[in-house]
Amino acid sequence: MAVIKATKRDGTGKGVARQLRRDGRVPAVLYGGPKTKSNLNLSLEMRELLKTLEVEGSNIRVKVIELVIEGAGTEKALMRGLQVHPVSGRPVHVDFMRFDAHQKIQVMIPIHVVDEDQCPGIRSGGILQLVQHEMEIHCQAGAIPESINISVKGLEIGHSIHLRDIQLPQGTEVHGDQNMTIVTMVGIKAEQIEEGAPEAPETATPTTPEAS
Repeated sequence: MAVIKATKRDGTGKGVARQLRRDGRVPAVLYGGPKTKSNLNLSLEMRELLKTLEVEGSNIRVKVIELVIEGAGTEKALMRGLQVHPVSGRPVHVDFMRFDAHQKIQVMIPIHVVDEDQCPGIRSGGILQLVQHEMEIHCQAGAIPESINISVKGLEIGHSIHLRDIQLPQGTEVHGDQNMTIVTMVGIKAEQIEEGAPEAPETATPTTPEAS
């Protein structure tokens, strides 16, 4: 479980957020949970947040996080939003939702291809194209899969795997076009040219000498 330290912050608005960023901190908010709990405006230490994001990578979106809030104990939460600067890529705001294992949520999950060593299309020289890299699923917060694994075992050139073909983890639902293509196998239509092969010399057309 990832641990993120946080501090309560006073005030909201762009001015407060800009000052926090100048001080090396990132504004954040914690919401959700029982009605007896109110939203909390927080700030995070930029360097520590960057370290956590580097270690956890994209998986942080599907993992329970322990927020250690100075003077307010700890809260289990899910990271539901991460805004980054369009140029620097550094975090500018984070949204956390209190963790409730039985709450139904929507979450984006990465798609991973497996069994490539048993794919006849690849053995025949085909190219595997992953059309969708993520999938939005509906599941309980306490049962979020880290990824959706799609087997390409037996996939031939010219064939595809669609949403309707995927075996989802128990308790997981996907709402969308069941005909949506997830993975496709295409063939190679290109001449193989040997590197460094000399070009064939041009052959001159013989001429017949004119009679004198």
